Amino acid sequence: MKHKLTVLVAISAALTLAGCSQTAQSNTQSSQSKTSKVAKNSSDNSNTSTASSKNKDTYTKLSASKMDYKTTASAIAVYAAQKYGDTWEIAVNASKQGNLGVAFRSKDATGITSDNDGYVYEVSGTGKSSNARYMLAGDGADKQVTIFVKQRNLGTTSLKDIVAYLNQKNDADLVKQLAEKTQLNVKLAGDEDTQKTTNKKTTNNSSASVIPSSLQGTWYTADTGNGNIDTLTVTDNKINDEAGFSMNVKAKTSGSSTSDGYMKQTTINGISFYSFTNMGQTPGQGSTYLAPHTEDGQSVIVSANSNGRTNAVYWKSEALAKKNSNKQFSDLKY
Repeated sequence: MKHKLTVLVAISAALTLAGCSQTAQSNTQSSQSKTSKVAKNSSDNSNTSTASSKNKDTYTKLSASKMDYKTTASAIAVYAAQKYGDTWEIAVNASKQGNLGVAFRSKDATGITSDNDGYVYEVSGTGKSSNARYMLAGDGADKQVTIFVKQRNLGTTSLKDIVAYLNQKNDADLVKQLAEKTQLNVKLAGDEDTQKTTNKKTTNNSSASVIPSSLQGTWYTADTGNGNIDTLTVTDNKINDEAGFSMNVKAKTSGSSTSDGYMKQTTINGISFYSFTNMGQTPGQGSTYLAPHTEDGQSVIVSANSNGRTNAVYWKSEALAKKNSNKQFSDLKY
């Protein structure tokens, strides 16, 4: 009897120890499971944080060397609105409800005095004449931008510095959205009287009506390789384009200003061209060659080099320019 009791006690003790061992093992596994789960969550949070940080650092960037004319105008407007406020901020805010209109004005028409002989670009978001103005000089990313409020010069900076400022502010998307609503070479209400005065001065000027009427007007081309529209504006004695190129065309081949040029007529490949050359130089490389012409029943201007190779064909409307983008015509040399 005593021996049986001893066996029962031993069996009971063994079962108790086994139970305790399983409980401890279960608790350990549970603890390990919880620890693993927490570590996994921590890892997930870390990945999420890293992705979030990466997203915050990834923004659309502007490139000063790859910027069309509309994006350039939009970038200058946004930059000036943030740096100077005033009428620039009014123009940009108003354009969000409509379009950003950019008019090409002369210095005489605006009263601006500057060494720059190019266009004055007047910016408006209301379709009315504005005091938000700028002028351009040079090319590419180093192009110099002078910003005005009415006739007051606020300063000059380069396009690449403007782009760097806007990229730092993460404003690339705003600039591109505004560029889609930008219209170039528009007529702003309220500048008619000034324009009449300017035209009167031009008529009385001895250098008026140098350029033939067949070349005069506003012309458009999409022969840019990327589908963008370039604009060429020709008056009776002046040539301008959106990039800031400007030439005052004189009747004589002498002049003191580096922005002055003269015109000569020449025939190349059977087409009558007018060459526009800077004072002190002879027609040839560096000259601009323009010819009034007809393609597909439409009046056009052919722009070519001194060998008569066509650079672009300009049309009377943006729609025609887009329709004939980079098209080659059999009667022109390429």
